[in-house]
Amino acid sequence: MGYKLLILLGLLFGVLYSLHLLAKDYQALTAASKILKFLFKRDVSSQNYTLKPNVRWRKILLYDATQCARFFYCSLGADTMDAELRGFTFMLTLEPREEDKSALEIMKRAHEIGSASGEPACKYHYPICPVSKHMLFELVKYLVRHEK
Repeated sequence: MGYKLLILLGLLFGVLYSLHLLAKDYQALTAASKILKFLFKRDVSSQNYTLKPNVRWRKILLYDATQCARFFYCSLGADTMDAELRGFTFMLTLEPREEDKSALEIMKRAHEIGSASGEPACKYHYPICPVSKHMLFELVKYLVRHEK
């Protein structure tokens, strides 16, 4: 009985850590865009700056043994009403680093499944995630608001 509890706690720790990484990268992207808009008051896209935003997709998938990050992106594709989390969908459009390209494709595929088939397909494709869509959305919102 005790070893099952330890395994469950380890898996839940992985879920929280992968969501933590996702929220940190989102915060870094939004903070970088605010700083760049402040520094370059005109057209940011025409400036030659070296700060290139990126997301650690490979690392997120490494800790996503229960497929909750994939379930999160699938649910984002199915739920277009949540305006607070639309920035996470924008993260899928950023140019990844070389080591993150295959992991980004996995996340894009999850988002496409949700967009095409809706919420039931997300639970069908990612049944291992022990958390509901609502709970995932609330966890991510909490992490974005409270992390520094």
